[in-house]
Amino acid sequence: MPTDIPSVSTFKSPALAELAPALPSLTDKAAFWLKRDIVRGVFLPNERIKVDPLSKFYGVGRSPIQAGIMQLEPTGLLSHEHQKGHRVAPVSLADYDDVRQLYRDLYRIALRRAVKNGDMAWEERVVLTLHRTSKVPKVIDVRGEGREMWQMAYKRLHAEILSGCGSPLLTALIADLGNRVERYVNLFADLQSDLERDHHKEHRELVDIVLERDAQKVIEAFDAFFQRAQPMRDTVVEKLRSMEETKPARRPRGAARPPPEPAKPAAAKTAAKGRRKVS
Repeated sequence: MPTDIPSVSTFKSPALAELAPALPSLTDKAAFWLKRDIVRGVFLPNERIKVDPLSKFYGVGRSPIQAGIMQLEPTGLLSHEHQKGHRVAPVSLADYDDVRQLYRDLYRIALRRAVKNGDMAWEERVVLTLHRTSKVPKVIDVRGEGREMWQMAYKRLHAEILSGCGSPLLTALIADLGNRVERYVNLFADLQSDLERDHHKEHRELVDIVLERDAQKVIEAFDAFFQRAQPMRDTVVEKLRSMEETKPARRPRGAARPPPEPAKPAAAKTAAKGRRKVS
């Protein structure tokens, strides 16, 4: 069952609607709601995803839910088991490290291409998006609309910067990886250190550097920007490591079961019964 974190499908703020992507069909709505709810922790890792409960949860028919689940299959937020259906993707320290590093690597590639290929219209979109983002207050409480507004504004600005690379495939891959990284943050991070940062000021400085079109300087600036989140990432690593150290070891599939204890001889059983009677 979902946690008590409210679903994005219940959010009604007009300001948030302006930041969210256009959702022309019920399938698009179902896919977006489920994606954001998995990322935000409404549904927990390894939780079974079933069509009928989701249909009731979101108030839409089974067909949009089924199609929405299919849309999310390539994103890495769901795992599929043959003849068993879908679950929310599991979490692990190895997966977190892998996803985060690949996200950074692809981000650098897209950033270099954007600085090289972005036109004047791209620059104008970046500046306009920065202006709009600067009006959204930062919120760290994942439960409410305020946090979702902050996340969507943040995502839109970075997506606009990277859009200058001219590769929809590359930007889609980065977006999927970014959602997976964000899920780890929402589930496990201590956000207090992040609250102390002035993200509006940092983003204004980043955009100014982007507009200078010096690729190496841009990469160094964004590397420094991401590095400032290291204290927060350390809390994610610590929580995941602690979880994995306390998790009971599972017997590998196909491994032999430990041999049963040998049966006691009949004489020993009789003696044991005698001792119980005496006591």
